[in-house]
Order: sequence, then C-alpha cells, then structure tokens
Amino acid sequence: MQLAEALIKSLVQSGGYLRKALDGLTQEETAWVPAPESNSIAFILWHMARGEDFFVIRVIQRQTELYEAEGWRQKLGTPPKETGFGYTIEQLQAWPVPKIEILRGYAESVRRRTMELLKIISPEKLSELARPDRPPDTVGDILCREVTEIALHIGQIAYLRGIQRGMNK
Repeated sequence: MQLAEALIKSLVQSGGYLRKALDGLTQEETAWVPAPESNSIAFILWHMARGEDFFVIRVIQRQTELYEAEGWRQKLGTPPKETGFGYTIEQLQAWPVPKIEILRGYAESVRRRTMELLKIISPEKLSELARPDRPPDTVGDILCREVTEIALHIGQIAYLRGIQRGMNK
C-alpha cells in the first residue's frame, strides 16, 4: 500500500467517526462549551477544516483556500485569514458560531479537495519540500500530520458530544 492510499483510508474512517459524532446534534449542542475557556464542537470543526484547507489547498496545492475561493468565510460569518490556532480566550469567546449545516458543508468541500489530491498525487510529490523557504517538512509530512490532527479533533468532538448526550442518544 502506498502512503496516499493509507491516507485516503484513514480519512474515510475519520469521516465516518465525524458523521457519527455530529449526527442529530442541535445548533445549541454544537455551540455548547463545558467551560468559558473551552472549544465548542462548532469551533473544533471549523478549526479542523480551516487547517486542512490551509495546508492542503494553500500550502501543498498553492491555490487560494476554499474558505475564500468558494465564499465560505462569508457564508459562515467567521474571521478572515484565521484558523483558530493560538486563539486567546477573548477571541474564542467572541468567535461567531455558524450554522452547523453550513459548517459541515465547508468541511465536506475541503475534504473532497483533499481526497481528489490524494487520488492523483505522485510518490515524488510526497517527497518534495512543501515550502522550500521553510524546510524540513515534505508534502508527505504535512499530509501525515493533517491526518493525525483530524483524528485528534474528531475525538474531541466525540467527547463533547458524549458529555452532552452520549453517543447513542
């Protein structure tokens, strides 16, 4: 099995876990936070999609992120050029919670683009420096890290869902 095939399989599995964790949640449940300095399900999903969009579309493909190119920033009503990384408590609390349906649409659009890339990417491309001006990460390194980040964030989403209603309710 090639690296790209393994990454595709991992993302397909993660996508199933994400759908299960989000299934049936209300807007209020996706906006809920267990403490003022904590992330909501909606914020984690946004941050996860923003990170994937930034690294896959902007860094690896060197294209305009879907967040701007497809108008998702306006549809979501979330801040420009941000991914949620390193947010302060004040930024987190001021973050406007978008409708979960629109947020899911953005995440799905980004994932489709990631999967399209992984279906055609060559082993040589995976070995290239992603940003020659900022070594040492290769394209493969970034993709592996993104798959790990996605799995971690989906676990956080599932945990927050479990706190609120359990996985089977």
